[in-house]
Amino acid sequence: MQTRVYFVKHVDDLGSFLDHALSNGLLTEGHKNGIMSERNPDHQIRKLHDYIFKKLPNVSDKLMSALKKSKHFKIFDLLDDPSVYPMKFKPHGRVILINNVKFPVGSKYNERLGSEKDVEGIRELFKAFNFDVQLYSNKTAEEMEGIIEKTSKESTDREDCFVMFLMSHGVRGSIIGTDGKELSYSTINTILKESYELKDKPKLIYVNTCQAYFEKEDVAQYFNVADLHVTFATVPESFAYRSRKKGSLFIISLLKVYENNKSKCDISSLSVKINSQVSKECKEINMDQVSSCYSTLKRKVILRATD
Repeated sequence: MQTRVYFVKHVDDLGSFLDHALSNGLLTEGHKNGIMSERNPDHQIRKLHDYIFKKLPNVSDKLMSALKKSKHFKIFDLLDDPSVYPMKFKPHGRVILINNVKFPVGSKYNERLGSEKDVEGIRELFKAFNFDVQLYSNKTAEEMEGIIEKTSKESTDREDCFVMFLMSHGVRGSIIGTDGKELSYSTINTILKESYELKDKPKLIYVNTCQAYFEKEDVAQYFNVADLHVTFATVPESFAYRSRKKGSLFIISLLKVYENNKSKCDISSLSVKINSQVSKECKEINMDQVSSCYSTLKRKVILRATD
C-alpha cells in the first residue's frame, strides 16, 4: 500500500510511461484503454499500478526499463532498493534439496522416516516463492559433494538466489552420506567460495541434521563465504528431532514461520521467529532443541509468494 501511494504521487508523465510500457510489452493497448477510460488522473495511475503489480515479479525488468526511460527516477530508486537483494526473474533460481533417508542395514544410522513430509512442505512453499525445486535423494558423501559443485556452477545470470537444503544424519561439522561417510561443512564452504557463478548472489543454506559429537576430534567448522545465510536445525553437540508422522521439528517450524509471512518473507529477521517456533515445538514433545543461524548477507533477502 505504501508503494501504491508513492507510485500515484510520483507518476508525473503518464503518457511517456505508457509509450515505453507498450513498446516493451509491459502493457497492452487494452490496458492503456482501460487506464485512459478513467477521468480522474489519480484513478488512472491507480489502475496502472494494479495492472502492473499483479504481473510481478515476471515483468520486473520491463517495469524498471519503462520507469527509467520515462524518467520516473524517484519510483525507480524506490523499487531498486539498495538495501535488498534484487529478485527480478521468475523463477528466482533453484532450490537444491538433498534428502538422505535410507542407510545400510546394520549401520549406526537409522532410516529417516518422516522426512518425506519435509520434502513435500519445502516443495510447496518454495514453488509459491517462485523457485524450481530439484530433489536429490539418498546420496553418498561423494555424490553430495558432486551435486553441490555441479549445481553451483550451473547458476546463471537469470537466477537471483541460490537455495540449498541439506537433510540427513550429521555429526559436528559434517553431514552424513548414505555410505556412512562425512561431507564436512568446510568442503561445502570451499565449493561455494570458489563458485564464480554464485558470486554476489544471496545463498540460503538450511542444514537439517544433528550435530552430535562422536569419535571426531573437536575441531570447529565455519562458513566464511560472502552473501551467505546458513540456518542450522540445532547447535553443536546436540540432536535434531523428527516425527515419523509430521516430519522434522526444525522444518515444521521453518515452514510455519515462512508460511505466516509469505507476502513478505524477510529471511534474516525471521530467523528469531524460527528459533522461537522450534522452542515451542520442543515443549509440545518434551524435547530440547535449539536452532541457530550464521549470516554474511550484506542486504536483506525478501521472498514473496505470488499466484
